[in-house]
Amino acid sequence: MNIAKSFEVAFNRKKLKNWEKIYVIVDIHDTIVKACYDSEETFQYFPLAKEALQLLSARDDVTLILWSSCHDEQMKAYLKHFEEDGIHFDFTNENPEVTNNKLSNFDQKLYFNVGIDDKFGFEPEKDWETVIECLAEL
Repeated sequence: MNIAKSFEVAFNRKKLKNWEKIYVIVDIHDTIVKACYDSEETFQYFPLAKEALQLLSARDDVTLILWSSCHDEQMKAYLKHFEEDGIHFDFTNENPEVTNNKLSNFDQKLYFNVGIDDKFGFEPEKDWETVIECLAEL
């Protein structure tokens, strides 16, 4: 995955189409924090993940969406922890700001411009630094 290219394309499209913002979805396990499926959550962030997410949270031109399959109680705990660390997610597993139109149906698929997920090829050990660098340039 080339996360720098993903952000570049998204922000260029935003400018070209005169959009107010872009939508970024972010997975939790093995993307923001190291997964600990067999034990209690430790919230062990990958290097620079917290800092990058704080920067994304602070931008008016980014809507940050938490993208995870964890259960409701666990999700509430993550959201609380992230808020305490200065990371604000606007939505969880949905994007109510982009609705169906004559070309697109978002009933079962949320709209986003950039996806940050280990399953998308994001490499959290090094790619969070790239996100920070991209945001400084955009």
